Amino acid sequence: MLLDPARALVPFMGRERELGELSAWAETDVPVSLRLLVAPAGFGKTRLGNELGNRLGEAGWTVVPVPHGREAATVRGRPPGDVLFVVDDAAARPGLAAMLDALARSARGRTRVLLLARVAGEWLRRLRWGSTLWARLGPGDATQTALDLPLSHDLTDDAVLQAAVTAFAGHLGVPDPDLGDALRAGPDPAGPDLSGRAAGTRVSDLHAAAALVALAAAGVPVPADEPSPLRALLDVAVASWAGSARDAGLELSLEEVQDVVAAACLLGVDDTAAARDVLRRVVPGLPVRAGARWLLGLPAAAGELGSGPGGSDRLGDLLVVDRLGRSVSMVGSCTWGLSRKAALRVVRVARRLEVELSELPAATALAAELLRRAADSAGDDPRTLRTAFLLKQRSVVDASVDDVVRGERLVATAKDAVGRAEALVDLGTALRDVARVSESLQILEAGVEAWRRIAAGDPDRYRTALVSAVNVLGSARWRAGNARDALVAHQEAVELCRAAPERDRGWCDAEKARVLISLNVAQNDIGTPQDEDESFAEMLPILRDLVERDPRQWSVFLSTALSNRSVTLTESRPPEALPFALEAVELSRQMVLQAPKRHRNELGFALTNLANAYAALGRDHEAVAPLAEAAAVRRELTRENPATHTWTLAYTLASLGAVRSRLGDLDEAIALEREAVLLRRRLAREQPARYRRMLAASLSNLAVTHSRAGEPEEALPLEREAVAIRRGLAKDGQPGEEHLAHSLSNLGVLYAELGRADDAVAPTKEAVDLLRLLATDDAGRFEPALADALLNLGAALIDAGRPEEGVEPTTEAVRLRRELARHSPDVHLPGLAAALTNLVSVHLDLGMSDPAAEYAQEVVNVRRRLVDGSYAHEQDLLRALDLQARVRRSGAVDGRAIR
Repeated sequence: MLLDPARALVPFMGRERELGELSAWAETDVPVSLRLLVAPAGFGKTRLGNELGNRLGEAGWTVVPVPHGREAATVRGRPPGDVLFVVDDAAARPGLAAMLDALARSARGRTRVLLLARVAGEWLRRLRWGSTLWARLGPGDATQTALDLPLSHDLTDDAVLQAAVTAFAGHLGVPDPDLGDALRAGPDPAGPDLSGRAAGTRVSDLHAAAALVALAAAGVPVPADEPSPLRALLDVAVASWAGSARDAGLELSLEEVQDVVAAACLLGVDDTAAARDVLRRVVPGLPVRAGARWLLGLPAAAGELGSGPGGSDRLGDLLVVDRLGRSVSMVGSCTWGLSRKAALRVVRVARRLEVELSELPAATALAAELLRRAADSAGDDPRTLRTAFLLKQRSVVDASVDDVVRGERLVATAKDAVGRAEALVDLGTALRDVARVSESLQILEAGVEAWRRIAAGDPDRYRTALVSAVNVLGSARWRAGNARDALVAHQEAVELCRAAPERDRGWCDAEKARVLISLNVAQNDIGTPQDEDESFAEMLPILRDLVERDPRQWSVFLSTALSNRSVTLTESRPPEALPFALEAVELSRQMVLQAPKRHRNELGFALTNLANAYAALGRDHEAVAPLAEAAAVRRELTRENPATHTWTLAYTLASLGAVRSRLGDLDEAIALEREAVLLRRRLAREQPARYRRMLAASLSNLAVTHSRAGEPEEALPLEREAVAIRRGLAKDGQPGEEHLAHSLSNLGVLYAELGRADDAVAPTKEAVDLLRLLATDDAGRFEPALADALLNLGAALIDAGRPEEGVEPTTEAVRLRRELARHSPDVHLPGLAAALTNLVSVHLDLGMSDPAAEYAQEVVNVRRRLVDGSYAHEQDLLRALDLQARVRRSGAVDGRAIR
């Protein structure tokens, strides 16, 4: 009860700036205006809403809290004058669209609606076509903002804690305890090292810590071994409930008391009938009259789903996870035979657990089970099934098999055209995410056509729905390996967003950001770098703005976009990739701290792409740690959901194997790359259009590592298979000529290693021709690969006894490497040394000792620059010095050409 924001026991502090902004918003002259305020639980949004109501009430406004289930009726009963409607827990309000429709009626006075929610998910997006209000609003009449921590930069956690301790002690009628003594004496109610920290702890955690200090001063036993203030406060509450049960003559154990209150938090106890239902489910032998009186008599604090005996929502949610998360029988007792109303409440609680407590291992599994059981109880009730989708956070890929089942039932039970179109896209999205791509495409095609018919009658109202459907269809096409068809869909979706009226920019920017992420990926696959640069430049500021407005909802999309950008730049402009990759990792780590189960996938991507960016800059040692961490994350994800994550594990293993190979850890590299090949073979059998290219990459990588290990006979069939796959992709019109060129060049090296010098020339020359053509259009991207291929061609000609022909490609390789090394010496000096060494060899073979001596001196100079204390570079320098000595003696150079 001390934490109940409605009681306002603690002075309002730290949110004056936000309160001023809301007051200014309310006092504008527009007839109707809405503001969505999002923040995690415990940040103080309800208290801020109450304070705004107090301030406006003093200024003559009428403040109307909107009760659950009475949204439209409350607005229809609007009093005259200026009115502020406050809608707490807006995300869990199925009647919100009807309420906004009612706001479209003319009224005497200004109307303001303050929506409070933990996250702006699907529920918000679907208000655009679920309500007719928006056509009446102008730009800026519906806005969104997020609460952040700290409360204010000049307010420390200690100051908030001390103010709350003083307030609670006064309320309890005890002397104000000394905060320093309380923290020193223990328990430490606010966790370790609270004193002196910069502001940034959740307000509810600070208030819980203060409540413990005040209760201890009042003589209440407070646990000394709980590091979390909320859990310690929950222990105090449990003891209080047990005491009141004994006073009521009820024979309940401490475990049973917790089970009863947990069930009440899950199912709600609005009246005697509901209380009796809870008791019959949990402790069937208890006298129901006395038990119901006791349960209804527990002090109830107002929460998002109504008042409940568990106190604040955060305390109640912890109790639900603690009790139901460890007992299958309790879950069954609480969820059999639910009414539709109770099933709907269980859905809301389950989604709230996903959002707020996903860091607890039991919470995510419990939420999934509660959603399954609520859907079973709901039967053919589309409202409950729809709510299960509406309350999801928007993510990149997060649907489950359960979402497929719910989607199928929702399609079957949809009551109207809009409901069916929504259900089709939800089902198609879920099928896409669980890798049932062909089924997904069929369902999404039907969903897009359904939305086209609906949008034809009112394009502005239904534009965002059509955009989302077309975009999801495009992403499903991409997953099926049809990048060009995907591009067409994403381009259509972008143009739909651009055609929106100015008043809809707030709605369409969110959709456009998602579309541009997908468009960027398709453009990268097809190979249109200029278009990709332009779409990313358009996307990034939109995403940063969305993160400011709702960080928990949009950080995942920003992280994905940054990570994707680092991939693109790693392939084309490596020095530019690293800042994007580092920011993506930092952002992903922040998300994982808040919700580790939900955001491990984003962290795995970001770490892998950071490592690849390091590797592209020649910093392989720095790439090992992020790749090892990413592999561990992705192994865990693959065990949990192989259909979704097997390909990501293979991607990371391939990258780690390539890095280990270049570092000389060949046994480990071969093991990693073999595993990647096995995974990708299986994937390519199931979806060849999407995974053949990845299989070819792994085959080629493994071939290179076998070659480095002195096993060319093991490598040759692997590289031949890679060449065959890549020729087939090129024949099908798929992009990737540079990868075919790499494989051809590698094939030439393998023939040379096997002593088949004549066979080595043709594939190596074909590789040079392909890369020369590519470098004509994009020199910065393809000149390094062209330099490698030229070096290999020169070496093949030398080995084939054609040194005169070997001079030209080797000389060109040196020229290219010199130019590249001027801009990126760490990356290109080793290649320059190799090319120069071959140039020495070919000139000596031709009896041209003077230029050979000149190039030998340059080899020594380059190798000296590379010496960094490592054994490999020291050995390279010794070999260069030995080569120079033999050139000076004009003796024959013993040794094969470098590749």
